[in-house]
Amino acid sequence: MNDEILNVGEASKMLGVDRTTLWRMYAKYKMIAPPARFSAGRTGYLRSYLEKWMQERMNESLQNFG
Repeated sequence: MNDEILNVGEASKMLGVDRTTLWRMYAKYKMIAPPARFSAGRTGYLRSYLEKWMQERMNESLQNFG
């Protein structure tokens, strides 16, 4: 599996939120998993996880709409 690791800044850009909001999405609202520690000094999210998470939110939104 060849999946890109996004740091917190890149992940927040991908989701269209700032870093503080991304942290709140995890810490306060439990909307998203915490960033994973891949190695010493390397913490972030897998691109595939974020893409799947966004698709699931969209599917939920569409179900609630209809």
